[in-house]
Amino acid sequence: MKMNMARAFEETLVQLDLNKKVLVAVSTGVDSMTLVDLLLRIPIKRRPQLFIAYVDHRLREQSSLETEFIQKFCKKKSLTLFIKRWEEHDHPQRGVEAAARTVRYDFFEKIMRKEKITDLLTAHHADDQAETFLMKLVRGGELNQLIGIERQRPFRTVGRLSRPLLKFSKQAIREYAVKHHLNYFEDYTNQDNDFFRNRVRNQIIPRLKEENPRFLEHIGKYTDQLEQFISVVKENGYKKLASLETTRQCYSVKKWLSLSYNWQEITLKLLLQRQKRAYSQQQLMQIMSLLKNDQKPQGSIILGQKVIFAKQYACFFLKRQSYEADNGLLSQELKLDQWHTLPGGLKVGLFLNGKQVVEKQDDVFVFSNQACLPLKVRHRRPGDTIETKVGHQKIKKIMIDAKLTAEKRKQTWLVTSCTDQVIWVVGLKKSDLSECRSDDKIQYMVIFRRK
Repeated sequence: MKMNMARAFEETLVQLDLNKKVLVAVSTGVDSMTLVDLLLRIPIKRRPQLFIAYVDHRLREQSSLETEFIQKFCKKKSLTLFIKRWEEHDHPQRGVEAAARTVRYDFFEKIMRKEKITDLLTAHHADDQAETFLMKLVRGGELNQLIGIERQRPFRTVGRLSRPLLKFSKQAIREYAVKHHLNYFEDYTNQDNDFFRNRVRNQIIPRLKEENPRFLEHIGKYTDQLEQFISVVKENGYKKLASLETTRQCYSVKKWLSLSYNWQEITLKLLLQRQKRAYSQQQLMQIMSLLKNDQKPQGSIILGQKVIFAKQYACFFLKRQSYEADNGLLSQELKLDQWHTLPGGLKVGLFLNGKQVVEKQDDVFVFSNQACLPLKVRHRRPGDTIETKVGHQKIKKIMIDAKLTAEKRKQTWLVTSCTDQVIWVVGLKKSDLSECRSDDKIQYMVIFRRK
């Protein structure tokens, strides 16, 4: 027994809970013309106000005829029509399909903003869903990508995109169009099997329908189950991710290690997806290996787009790579009796001892060895050491012993002599050989102060 398509369609619209005004994307093909006809058959008291959007892509010889057709149709039906003409000189040499989609969606968004429309309808159907499902299954990727075409989802920042024909097959749509004598245009490029989607549409899906006439129905049910399953996993995964957070966007390594393997992987995926960061399976495995390596308290993995996954002792987080360029920042010479401004809300000055009032929060280094002048300030460089009474110590080891994170190490200031020898690791270590003696006649002091 065949279903009543008009009745089933109206039930779908009730479930979608559309607002009073909707924008319908029309291509003049059988799918979109059927969608418009089904909408027009809804009693006017229950029917939303319809606006039609049509893009002339200038990709087929018959595009002018299609444009003329939709103009006459909308005039006859008293429908408001918006037309976008995508001129041939604006077509890219590659990626025309993706560029056309962007042009369409930009056009739809512009109309919706201007007309204060919050619902956009497209004519995607069950065969489209099956095509998308199979293509993604063949190409591989994340499980949530198999959901394919959602019946309703947010559309940019202006409203929702709904597909009320998603549970209807192409065959049902064609039968409806024949029964109601609908006029439409065929897109003959759909028969070109040079394209993967067309091969799936024209060769693979028909064979699967022969194997099981309920193939499309089963694909629809699988995608519904997947969507439900993934929704539950995400909901619980985000709760677990939140439980790992120690400070804003910084997560506990110890708590992450206490999770089961599956939740370890899921929480990391959600962290990366929430930050809209592309990653490969290999990078994900590298991240997990880094977090489990207790012999490596610090480390990072470059994800691309100037984003780094970082582990620093007890926590892990994502950060932008931009700070790396600041490593080895300026080497600034200190002039006597002058304050010098530094990044990070700091200032530093060189003064004669006792000539400047020292505040409680200041870091101060007093010395008398004039041979060190002029002094400079900078960040750590590879191989830096500081001389003490017991010999030279590596600055890097001093910082590690102080349990400074890699970020803090880059931000820590050093005071160096005229020969670039470190005499003070601010806040951590002073060179014993540069300290003043009580009988020295001239003494200097370096002050680090937060502004």
